[in-house]
Amino acid sequence: MSNMRKEVARNLKNMADEIAIRYSKKSRVQNVSNEIFTVDDIIPLSAQGAMVVYKKNSGKKALAHFIHVDHPKKPFWQYYFVGAQHFINLHQLEKVYADIERHNFKLNFN
Repeated sequence: MSNMRKEVARNLKNMADEIAIRYSKKSRVQNVSNEIFTVDDIIPLSAQGAMVVYKKNSGKKALAHFIHVDHPKKPFWQYYFVGAQHFINLHQLEKVYADIERHNFKLNFN
């Protein structure tokens, strides 16, 4: 696993906290239970990826996948909350990605 740069890690922490605030808003359309979100854990996956576990005041938890976009002018964190639908056939992604990388590597020598 690649190490996350200090600045990227700090931005992740700030973004995770900001998302907790946004999702805790009582006026948020899908917050019908008026849940309050707090960051429970941040789990780095790579230099540019992480999982954030949110704890809700209902006792439930939620998982968000964060991906850092290292844009040259304005880098940012993109995220989505993970649901069961995100895991369907996910095991196939790794093989297809490896095939694409193998294909692209050969093009370096043309």
